[in-house]
Amino acid sequence: MKNLSTLFLLATGWLLSATMQAQNLKTVDNSQNAGKVEWLDRQLNTGNVPFGQPVSQEFRLKNISSENLLILQVKSTCHCTVAEWDYNPIEPGQTGTIKVIYDGEKEGEFYRIVSVSTNFDSMQSIPLALVGKVSPKPELSAGQ
Repeated sequence: MKNLSTLFLLATGWLLSATMQAQNLKTVDNSQNAGKVEWLDRQLNTGNVPFGQPVSQEFRLKNISSENLLILQVKSTCHCTVAEWDYNPIEPGQTGTIKVIYDGEKEGEFYRIVSVSTNFDSMQSIPLALVGKVSPKPELSAGQ
């Protein structure tokens, strides 16, 4: 019975880790941004992050249209993830960045999505993903 329990726990752990590693954003852009915005980064991996240490990555996008591109809004579903971007127009042929910051206050793997709305399609947002793993919280020794 003990061997069966151990096998079950190992299988469950393997499935969870495989699921986490398999999470990838769809690369197809079905919004009105298609043909106007080239998303140079849609998913970025931070790797291992020390507990409590905020981590940031910059997502790049390029305006491939003949009109100015405006990033109208970048939303996160979690207070642990915030975004910063330039509110100025991105001219045709130019690139812009969206900086996404994750607070690193929860141990384990994370997969955080932010949704970007532009002036080319304000009704349908484009998801960007920040993934990584936060190291366990350090243990305090008795003398501290």
